[in-house]
Amino acid sequence: MVALPDEVFRAINDPKSARVLGTKDEDGAIHLIQVGSLKAADPELIVLGAILMKHTSKNLDAAKADGSCVSVLVTSGMDSYEIKAKVMDYVTSGPAFEQMNAALKAMGLQARGVYMLHPEEVWNQGATYDAGKKMV
Repeated sequence: MVALPDEVFRAINDPKSARVLGTKDEDGAIHLIQVGSLKAADPELIVLGAILMKHTSKNLDAAKADGSCVSVLVTSGMDSYEIKAKVMDYVTSGPAFEQMNAALKAMGLQARGVYMLHPEEVWNQGATYDAGKKMV
């Protein structure tokens, strides 16, 4: 597990940033979705609410079971970061679940659960000469 660099932590929590989650299914096919509920609770913990994600949830559960990584792409303007993360837990009660649903309530949404991800690697993928460089 690594800590997200400050600029990545800010970008992932910026409501204007686009956050895309990449998972793979049992056949190895890549599945990408935009996830508005994805946030960094702290530099070592990413949380995302499972609202409509039926296909993605199945893939996240499989990644948790086999210890494989999922990928999060966060883009804010010209800055873009890929975070490779492990699925550590899925909770349907407790503080993370309650906080997520409190935030979603204003949008008329409710999560059935919250996935907890631990960052393993962070890569710069922005439109700069640092693109493709491992940050941590």
